Amino acid sequence: MARPKLRWDQLTRTVVALAMPAVGENLLVMAVFFVDAILIGWLRDDTALAAVGLGSVVMFVANGFFEALGVSATALVARAWGEGDREKAVHAAAKSLTVTFLLAAAMTALLIPLVDEFLALLGAAPDVVQAGALYLRLILSTSLLSFPLMVANGIMRGSGDTRTPMWLTLVMNVWNVAVASVLVFGLGPAPALGLTGVGWATATARALGGILALAALFLGKTRLRVPPVALLRWDGALLWQLVRLALPNLGETAISRLGYTIFTSIVTSLGTTTLAAHQIALRVESLSFMPGWGLSVAAATLAGQALGAGDTERAEASVQRTLVLALGLAGLIAVVFAVFGRALVSIFGSTPETLDLAGMAVRISAAELPFLSAQMVLAGGLRGAGDTRTPMWVTLAGTAFLRLAVVYLLAVVLDWGLAGVWWGTAVDWAGRTALIWVLFRRGKWKQVRV
Repeated sequence: MARPKLRWDQLTRTVVALAMPAVGENLLVMAVFFVDAILIGWLRDDTALAAVGLGSVVMFVANGFFEALGVSATALVARAWGEGDREKAVHAAAKSLTVTFLLAAAMTALLIPLVDEFLALLGAAPDVVQAGALYLRLILSTSLLSFPLMVANGIMRGSGDTRTPMWLTLVMNVWNVAVASVLVFGLGPAPALGLTGVGWATATARALGGILALAALFLGKTRLRVPPVALLRWDGALLWQLVRLALPNLGETAISRLGYTIFTSIVTSLGTTTLAAHQIALRVESLSFMPGWGLSVAAATLAGQALGAGDTERAEASVQRTLVLALGLAGLIAVVFAVFGRALVSIFGSTPETLDLAGMAVRISAAELPFLSAQMVLAGGLRGAGDTRTPMWVTLAGTAFLRLAVVYLLAVVLDWGLAGVWWGTAVDWAGRTALIWVLFRRGKWKQVRV
């Protein structure tokens, strides 16, 4: 029987319906560290601000491994859901969580004793290392609950439920803002704890998010119910399928996080004030990731489900329509950043020199936003289809031949400072986008088996 003809208006509505909750969810996830930076910024202490920024880099590296598992879980669940095999989707979700808990325990045991060494490796000054280590150890104290949050949310998205992760993350953020506001400055009987208060607020908020996400899956409060006992059942074939899908994601994560660590060490070498300004600019730019990231989730879910149903035409059309929406939104945000860059960073209340540098970086970031959004959507579509290798090779090429080389040339060799850092990243994202677009158009991802 012939498949029904694609209707672009229906496809657009489907993309938007999936993307909007994902945008809201990621906006709220980023808001945790965004609020931390704002509160610390108003202490007018560049050391504390740099410590939060470097602590966020370490968490970015650690979170990447669980994001990679979450992407693999999304692909497996989406493909099974598209095939109409609910039992297979449950087993895929259960195996993903089993691996996640084991990795979370190992990661926590590794990081907590070594946070000082990691921060020193980034080239931070001794006072920044001391403050950052305190902040990191507080956050890592709840990692056995917070790391699985990313995989649990990926499982829900694979079944087409992007709303539940958004609402759970909203609760987490309300908690973080309320507790941090009380503990940082000391409201009522609570003492003013400064950076320590931010750490406790973030740690407890992440733990709360993990508890709620796992409860939603275990109790069936989302489209897919995963009985806890299913986590203990052995399924070697499915476990190998998960590992086979996850390895390229983990490889991509290792490459990108290693590159980002070296990249951050370049920024750190430019001085504490420059590092603080860079962290502020990153917080502002992170808001621009939301449409691209949310649309990448939609592309992954739709591509995976369409290929599961054997409809390659709809899979490609879904990614292309999502790409058009991403470029339009990124263009609008780029205009705002270019015009109002200095005004946007003023909410952080830091020193004038730091805010001037941060405002310059935000204006430069406008040049990279369309490329960044396009790359996110195309990579999301490929991963949702089960092609986790192509994004890995693109990340390797971008990190090795563009990001590190160009940033070092512009920022250090040519002495452009922070401007060189941000122009270098713009060149990197443009190159990655061109490469992944060519590989997407070749269409080999449509034949991937998971």
